[in-house]
Amino acid sequence: MTVLDLFKLTNKKALVTGGAKGIGRKINEGFLEAGVESLIFCGRGRHGSLEDEQNRLKELWPSRDIRGIACDINNESDIHSLIDQIRDLKTLDILVNNAGVTWAVPTLDQTMKSWRRTVDTNLTGTFFMCKTVLQELMINNENGGSIINIASILALKGVAEIAQIGYSATKSALLGLTRQLAVEFANYGIRANVICPGFIEGDSMAELFTKEGSPIRETLIDMVPLRRFVSVNDMKGIVTFLASDASSYITGQAIAVGGGLTVSL
Repeated sequence: MTVLDLFKLTNKKALVTGGAKGIGRKINEGFLEAGVESLIFCGRGRHGSLEDEQNRLKELWPSRDIRGIACDINNESDIHSLIDQIRDLKTLDILVNNAGVTWAVPTLDQTMKSWRRTVDTNLTGTFFMCKTVLQELMINNENGGSIINIASILALKGVAEIAQIGYSATKSALLGLTRQLAVEFANYGIRANVICPGFIEGDSMAELFTKEGSPIRETLIDMVPLRRFVSVNDMKGIVTFLASDASSYITGQAIAVGGGLTVSL
């Protein structure tokens, strides 16, 4: 097997939550470029985003099994409905938990409603997606599987310039969730890792801080030794790596994609 073969995802089956927009679309592309045979992506499906993304990908990869399915991970019945719609796959090789929300308000202005919405999506929804996929489609896969959770650099480092208490707390919790999954399901050949990206250029959730004209854009860039934000291609690369056999001995790890932000003073 060559080193390039290690990165191939030929004949793999993958599910990406939050896959209809932002970095989810790049993750979709990366998987298909690497050879994924069946790609399922889900989201709330607002404004035709699921259909638009499915059509876009089908034009590029007409022979692949590509499905955009509506699923609000806040709703456990939606998760079960999603699984019912893909039972024909029999097993699943890759799960990427990319769906998430934020609520950028000062800590003292946080409400119970906004706190619960953030926790329900970023933590509870992610957990129940992992639980259901493991139970229904992954633990019986003789080839094991890879779970990739998308957290944030804010799970590793506080940033005073950004009021993100709920987001930071829930993304930090994903580190513990991922470690537990890694040790509990290692006997099934299932790996679990978490990615902690910095501020992503062009991502809808980070746009408030990274777009041109943002009052703190330059402040944030100055914090990063590489002097740029995370690109969507940076995310496509690390997610594809963690899904592939090139990372077959990596599990339970939190990988910072922050341009050196976590190691600088």
